[in-house]
Amino acid sequence: RFEAAIRTGSLGTWPQPTSPPDYLKDFGFRTPLQDSIGIVTPAPLHYIVSHGYEPPDIDPREHHLLIHGMVDHPLIFTLEDLRRLPSVTRTHFVECNGNSAPTGPTGTIRRGPKANAQDTHGLTSCSAWTGIPMSLLLKQAGVQKGAAWIVAEGSEKGKHSKSLPIEKAMDDMLVVYGQNGEAIRPEQGYPLRLLVPGWKGINNVKWLRRIKIVDKPYMAMRETTKYPSLRLDGKARWFQFQMGPKSVITRPSGGQKLSGPGFYEITGLAWSGGGAISKIEVSTDGGRNWKDAEFQGPVYRKAHT
Repeated sequence: RFEAAIRTGSLGTWPQPTSPPDYLKDFGFRTPLQDSIGIVTPAPLHYIVSHGYEPPDIDPREHHLLIHGMVDHPLIFTLEDLRRLPSVTRTHFVECNGNSAPTGPTGTIRRGPKANAQDTHGLTSCSAWTGIPMSLLLKQAGVQKGAAWIVAEGSEKGKHSKSLPIEKAMDDMLVVYGQNGEAIRPEQGYPLRLLVPGWKGINNVKWLRRIKIVDKPYMAMRETTKYPSLRLDGKARWFQFQMGPKSVITRPSGGQKLSGPGFYEITGLAWSGGGAISKIEVSTDGGRNWKDAEFQGPVYRKAHT
């Protein structure tokens, strides 16, 4: 009862408000990074962006995953079928593309001296995910010559769909049913979700129901209207997937007060969609001088460090 770390924000309804005070509403729940201990985010504190759709109420005994399209053997898996296959557990971060941006698809980010790490960087979390490598499922189905993309589809009301290169699917993509030692929770995609390590959060399709193997991207709604990446010249880059390197000081940080003069350890998190963090430097004098930070092990690829 003495611990006060909670998610902040509210999902609200997804249509974008146009007048105050509603346009300042936050459309996601943010992780309290300033209270983080280590790199694993507890499931009840993992950030949430569901794009206006409530988690569907899915009976895992009746849920199926269909793999079809350009394959030799279309397959339908029950959750029990998937649990019989060799599983892996890997620690990875998930991050919304709007995290730490001045504004983004999840609303206005709080700024100023009272803003803390949760306000500015709370749309990322890190978990130990358990599931089946996508490569194993695709090999069982038999990918046909000319196949270049997969289209993943969720079970929520909007049937969120995402086109992803098949090279990523064969590399490190996972079909996940576990998070931090328990079943993934409804707001995280129960009973099955896609995990695309190091790539924008929108690619991690929740409540996964279907994988179609195709020869070109399908240009689904989120790919054409919501998530092209704007460049400095005003043009858009449609399929920019990987999250770049990023870091945040968690303690002492915004909104916190030091009790008095003395010794304080500076702690923070760093992560990159490109791999493992190899070096972190910290400045305490506005960038005039920099010192190497020490790592707390273990250091995983595409995970908070």
